[in-house]
Amino acid sequence: MLVFSRKATPYFIGFWFLSSIYDHFQHPNFSFRINLKWTLLITSLFIVYLVFYLFSDFSKEASKALEIKASFLVVPSALLLRKKQISKKELQLIFLSFQVACLCSATYLISKLVPALLNQWNSLKPEEFTYAIRTFMENTLGIHPTYLSIYYLFSIYLVATTQGIELITTNRRIIIAFKIFAIILLSTICILMVARAPLLAFVFSLVAVATLKNWKKGLFSMLIAAIVSIASIALIPSIGNRFKEVIESEAINEKTNSVNSSNLRKSILSCSKLIISDNWLGGVGLDNVQKELNNCYDTYGNKELSNRNYNSHNQYFDVILSLGILGFILFIIILLFPFFGLDAFNYSSFLFFKLFMLICFVTENILNRQHGIVFFVVFNCLYISNYLWFKNQLSKTKMNENIFLESLDNQ
Repeated sequence: MLVFSRKATPYFIGFWFLSSIYDHFQHPNFSFRINLKWTLLITSLFIVYLVFYLFSDFSKEASKALEIKASFLVVPSALLLRKKQISKKELQLIFLSFQVACLCSATYLISKLVPALLNQWNSLKPEEFTYAIRTFMENTLGIHPTYLSIYYLFSIYLVATTQGIELITTNRRIIIAFKIFAIILLSTICILMVARAPLLAFVFSLVAVATLKNWKKGLFSMLIAAIVSIASIALIPSIGNRFKEVIESEAINEKTNSVNSSNLRKSILSCSKLIISDNWLGGVGLDNVQKELNNCYDTYGNKELSNRNYNSHNQYFDVILSLGILGFILFIIILLFPFFGLDAFNYSSFLFFKLFMLICFVTENILNRQHGIVFFVVFNCLYISNYLWFKNQLSKTKMNENIFLESLDNQ
C-alpha cells in the first residue's frame, strides 16, 4: 500500500481475494464456523451500505461510498475464511513487511524533502512552514498527512515493541540500531506533519495499554508522556502553533477572514450535530450526506466553507448521517469486538491498534478513503484471525493436558 501506486493496489487486492476464494473451494471440508461468524459480523456493515444504496438514487456519491466500503466484504471474506488462521509467526512477518514499507517510503520522502527545504529556506515564512511541509509530503507520496501519520505511528509502536524484527535477527545490537533508526526517522516525519489527532491517539493508547499491563509503569508512562507533550508544544513552534490554533479558533462566520483547520472543524462539527439531531433514526441516505452538510455550511456565509465540500471529519458522525442509529450501533459492535475479551499481556498490540483507531476516528473520516479503510480492515482482520489462532492453540494445549491427566489416572 505504501510502495505501489493507488492504481496498482486494487489489482493486488483482487488477485489476493480470488486466490483466497479458490483456496476455500480446494478445502471445502474444514470447519470454519467460528471464522464464518466473524466474517459475517464484519461484512454485515457492507450489506447495510448495499441496502441503503439500493434505496438511493444511484448517484456518484452513493456509488463511491459503496465502492469504498467494499473492503468490509472483500478483506474478511478472503482473510478470515482461509483454511488456517494467521499464526503468530505469520503476523510478525506481516508486521515486519509493513515496517519496511514505512521505512522505504519515509526514506524516499526525506530524500525529496531536504533538498526542497534547502532551496526554499530563505523564502519560507515561519507561519507557512507546517502547511508547506504537509502539502509537499502529500504531493510527493499521494497520501494525506493524517493517514501517513497513522501508518508511521503504528509502525513506531511495532518497532518499539520488537514486532517482526526478531524473525530475521536475534542480535541485540542490530535490533537496537534498527529501533533507533526507525523511531527517529518516522518520528521526525510525524512531528513535521503535526497531525494532532493521530499524535494524541498514539500517546493515549500507549499509556492506556501500559497501564493495563502494569499500573505503576502506566503511571510512569503517563508522566513521561505529559512532560514530552508539554515540552513539544512549548519548544517546537510547528507543534505549538497547531495546538494554539485549536484553543484560539472560533466557528466560521461571514466576517471570518482567517480560515484554518481548527475553525473549519468547529463549524463542520456544529453542522454535523445539527443534521444528526434531525435525522438520527435513519440518517439522510448515501446520496444526501454531502448535500446536507453543504446546505448547512451555506448558512455561515463563508465561501471557503461552502465551496470545498468538507465531509463531517468524524467517522462516527459520518456513519450516523449515512445509515442512521442502527447502522451506527452495528459499526460500534464491529469496532469493539473482541475488544473486551482481550487481555493486555497476550493482546497488547491488538488493544493498542483498537484504541488508536477508535480515537483517530473522532477527527477524520478514515473509512471514506481507500488509504484508511484498507489499512483498518486488513489489520483488524489480521488481528482477529490471530486471536482465533491463539484461542485454538490454548484449547489444543488444554486438551492435551486433559488427555495426559486421564492417562495418568488410568495407570
